Parts: sequence; structure tokens; C-alpha cells
Amino acid sequence: MDIVWVIGTVVALIIIVIILNAAFKGMRPKAPEAQVYTPTAATPRSAPATSAMSTVSGLTPAVIAEIDRLVAAGHKINAIKVLRDHSALGLKDAKDRIDHWSVSTTAPHLAAVSNANAAYSSITPASATPSSVRAALPASVVADIDRLVAGNQQIAAIKLVREHTGLGLKESKNVIDAWGPHSIR
Repeated sequence: MDIVWVIGTVVALIIIVIILNAAFKGMRPKAPEAQVYTPTAATPRSAPATSAMSTVSGLTPAVIAEIDRLVAAGHKINAIKVLRDHSALGLKDAKDRIDHWSVSTTAPHLAAVSNANAAYSSITPASATPSSVRAALPASVVADIDRLVAGNQQIAAIKLVREHTGLGLKESKNVIDAWGPHSIR
């Protein structure tokens, strides 16, 4: 009689394990489906603008629609490739524009400009010190940064340095951290 209970218990445990295995297998996330991208015919990057192209962005409505489709589908890399193929933009500028691309208006967002094109981009990250940044910026911007640093508004000061110098976040933060009262004229 004891052997019947042991065999019954073992069979019950095996059935429970099979049921739990099937239940957990059904809850596993599915592998994503492969996505296929078929590029459109590309024009050379150095192609001159034609009258059919938009004068603002240099892109035809068909190219803008293609970029909209890719951005909406989450294919940012392919959208960057299409934008670069149809414009004279470099990789960083194209990436910045795609990151800020507004699908609803079928045009790049105004914020989609690279800080590398800032008017005072002669400051390199290696030479970014408070004194070099101070010398390169207009007096009104320096005064704004002084006011923000004195008011303990480092984030706004970092943003201002980035906008006017083209420096990255880390370099701008380092400049503002070292900005202090000793660098005020």
C-alpha cells in the first residue's frame, strides 16, 4: 500500500512540473520579428539642389515622407542614412536632426541643430577652461553665466555654455564647476 502512495505522489509531481513548465513557457517574451529595410534610390551627397527640392531643408517631399515613415517606425539609423544621402549633412548633424524630427509636421524640429555649429566653436574640449570660455564669449553671455553661477543655477549655466560654445555636457559642466568667484573679472 505504501508503494502505491509513493508512485501516485511521483506521478502527481511529474504532472505538476509539466503543467508549470507549459504555463511558464507561454509567458516567455517572444523573439522580435526580423525587420527588412529596402532603401530608396540615393542621390550623391554633393548633388546640387534642384528646383523640385524644398529651399528650406534641401529635401524633396518624397524624402521627407520616407524619413517620417522611418522615424515613426523607430528606424532611426535608416532615417539618418536617408537624410545623409539626400543632404550634405555630416553624421552628427543628421543624427541630431533625426533625434528631434517631428513626424506630425513632416519637418525637422527647430531644436534639431548641432551645437558643433555654435558661433564660438573655436573652443576645443581640451582647451575648455573658465578663462578661455570667458574670453571667447560676449560680455552679456559671461554676465548671464556669472549671475547663474552666483545664484546656484548650475544647470542653466551649463546649458548657456553649451549653446554658445558647442562644448559637450561633460566639458560644459567642468567649466561651470571651475567657474567660481576666482574667475570673475
